[in-house]
Amino acid sequence: MEDNSDRNQGEGETENNNYNELNSKNKEILKRSEEMLTSTVLEKEGKNWDEKQNDKQTMIDELLSKVNVLEKERNDMKTDGDKAEEERKAIKKERDAVREERDAMKEEIKLIIKENEVTSEENDALKEERDVITKERDAIKEEKDLITKEKDVAIEENDALKEERKVISKERDVMKLDNETLKSEKTALDTKYTALTSTLRDQVECPVCLEVPTSGPVPVCPNGHFVCSKCKDSHCPTRRVKHCPTCRVKMFSGKSLLAVKVIENIQHACRNEDCGKFFPLEEYKLHLTSCLHRTVNCPSPNEFCSRKMALSKVYDHILEDCQGSFNNIGNNNSNLNNGNIPKYIAVGSILKLSSKGLALKWNDKIFYLNLEKAPECYIFSLELFGTALECKDYEVSITVHRTNDKDMKGSVQRFTGKPLPIDTEQERRKKNGLLVGPDQMESLSVIDEKLKINFGITLDIKKQ
Repeated sequence: MEDNSDRNQGEGETENNNYNELNSKNKEILKRSEEMLTSTVLEKEGKNWDEKQNDKQTMIDELLSKVNVLEKERNDMKTDGDKAEEERKAIKKERDAVREERDAMKEEIKLIIKENEVTSEENDALKEERDVITKERDAIKEEKDLITKEKDVAIEENDALKEERKVISKERDVMKLDNETLKSEKTALDTKYTALTSTLRDQVECPVCLEVPTSGPVPVCPNGHFVCSKCKDSHCPTRRVKHCPTCRVKMFSGKSLLAVKVIENIQHACRNEDCGKFFPLEEYKLHLTSCLHRTVNCPSPNEFCSRKMALSKVYDHILEDCQGSFNNIGNNNSNLNNGNIPKYIAVGSILKLSSKGLALKWNDKIFYLNLEKAPECYIFSLELFGTALECKDYEVSITVHRTNDKDMKGSVQRFTGKPLPIDTEQERRKKNGLLVGPDQMESLSVIDEKLKINFGITLDIKKQ
């Protein structure tokens, strides 16, 4: 393409040269014509004027004719030259376009070379990736073969398990029948055992107090009738048994070993109302200390409420009609007994008198906060509606402080220890917990015109 452009450039330069030579020839012809005209005029000076004039006119016409021809040829040559120039420019433009196209093709070739290099690198990477995929495929194929083998083994094991399950199912059906038979036999035995223990209980039941003794010795009359040692040896003369309450013969010092054995081996009914459960003797004794229906005192101070009732009814009693508790006054129960611990309580109590208590339910356990007045101090205690063993699972903190010192950064009185069980008697309760002297209590309180002491209590409970 570069050779063609050079050749076109050469042809344009040749045409320009031809045009210049033609102009030079025209100029020479004009010059010669003028010289010939001059020489002709000079040669014919000797002729007459008319002839001279005619000849001169003829020569001028001939010369003008030749000049016109030459002028026309020159114009034609100029037109050809312009055309040649335009063609040369067009050829030059085409040559420039060809050069640009050549440069673009060179850049395209470079780009293609780079792309080929990148493609080559990608091909190498693809080859490596293909090798990795091939290896992975081979590994997967091996794993698939292994899984197929394991599947075959699992199918065999499953078939074996199915057979074993069928055997177990048959055995289970047999065992179910045996179990139903055993249940029927157990029911029959339980019925017999219940009837027997009921009969034995009736036989050893004391006809005076109508309770079954839980320990020996068991006094017996000469005719074999039993009475409990509590009734026989009662210190109350009106209750002391001197004659058998069954046959009225005189009671002596006879003891029944058989009755003791019966007592040790029969089921004992819980004596608490609403319970009705039966236990072996050892479990029975433990149950009496933890029965939810055992009789306890209302935990509020005795000067407000001294009722006794089943433990299972105490909480409802406090919420509904206890005269010694804050829970059934206004919105106290919803505001204070809301399950949030630690708990801040503002207290206003008449000076030198015990205050009403407050029941608090936390983590499905019920606690009772007491403020009681002893001769020489104020006692703050917390009881758990449970046994002494259950109290060991909790740690309580009772802090008495001023009502404007909720952060407890000032002077405080604090107790940290175990709560008291609900069975604690009031006199014993007054000796345990946080004991605050009158002077300390006065420093922590604000006494108003009604002789009420106003102070704050912060209570915290933690499960151990």
